[in-house]
Amino acid sequence: MFASLQGEGTRLGEKQVFVRFGGCNLQCDYCDEPETIPLGSGELRSLRDIQRSIEALVRDSGAASVSWTGGEPLIQKSFLRSALPWARAAGLSNYMETNGTHPAALRELATHCDTIAMDVKLPSATGRELWSVHREFLSVAPEKTFVKVILTASSSGSEWRKVVDLVADVSPDVPLILQPVTPTPAAAGIPPETALHFLSMARERLRDARLIPQWHPVWGLP
Repeated sequence: MFASLQGEGTRLGEKQVFVRFGGCNLQCDYCDEPETIPLGSGELRSLRDIQRSIEALVRDSGAASVSWTGGEPLIQKSFLRSALPWARAAGLSNYMETNGTHPAALRELATHCDTIAMDVKLPSATGRELWSVHREFLSVAPEKTFVKVILTASSSGSEWRKVVDLVADVSPDVPLILQPVTPTPAAAGIPPETALHFLSMARERLRDARLIPQWHPVWGLP
């Protein structure tokens, strides 16, 4: 848990308290927090202990929002059933960062979320076809959701077209964020001209498509 600036998406630059969950049901080749992938990773902490930490971080940083991130936070929906309403009652907004593959959990919790930062995971990065579950997930609360897609050198035009069609079919008002990968040994960066071509494709069908790199590495922040 820590306070920092949001470095991605539609709330770029906002002060937030980050609560990072251990455990994820996916294993993307560009993951920037691979130590959180194994189920059971991290340390066990009680709700009250986490509440006290959030309160202290809010006092020190002036943040008004909590980013529930991971790993994949929706795996731990029983904890979030209590944590999200508490944060709201404390005057904080809830920013849910998720891989977009747990629609049943989101249906239970969406009423307590203010912003849902949903990743759409491309098959070239995960080795899995997740289109149908992503579509179901986005349909739960599109008015609160923006979609983020990590683009790598392996991202193809055909799978990008599926992303645009998926978002447009649910709602053309959902913001779509193209995020060029911060290169890793397992994931090379997308050529700029390809990213710009994908942006142009998205703007043919969507009202809000943006190209926003990840800013944490630029700022030198966690």
